Amino acid sequence: MNIITAIILSITPGSIGAGFVLGQPTGLSFSYIVSHQNYSQFALAWAIPGRFHINGDFLFQWDLEANEEDFEIELPGRFAFYAGPGVSFELDANSTSYVGFKVDLGLRYEFKGTPIDVFVEVDPGVRLLPNTTSFMEGGIGGRFYFFRSRK
Repeated sequence: MNIITAIILSITPGSIGAGFVLGQPTGLSFSYIVSHQNYSQFALAWAIPGRFHINGDFLFQWDLEANEEDFEIELPGRFAFYAGPGVSFELDANSTSYVGFKVDLGLRYEFKGTPIDVFVEVDPGVRLLPNTTSFMEGGIGGRFYFFRSRK
């Protein structure tokens, strides 16, 4: 029975994840695994100085493999670097809307045999509305994958 549970809960294409992100902004993080190389992620979050955020990214990921001879410990799981375009919508306490584009850059670790990942990312971007300004976001977080595709 444990083998069947591990197979059902593994992070596979079609998996949906939910969790958190701590940083600028801080809030809920969601993801959808499209394939081994691609996934999308979304955040509903709050940032200082009092802005509600909705962010979405489409990400490309590449496995990071280290030579085992270079390290004394072996971590079970999968490290991946990811990058991709994203959009950001913000609403401040004065009901002013901000819309921008960003590039999401990060590292992600999937724990082997569990439906959990953790990540760290940085997101440089440009707000286009109501005026053009640059911004920097980023954070650390984790997600639990609780559904998978029936393909």
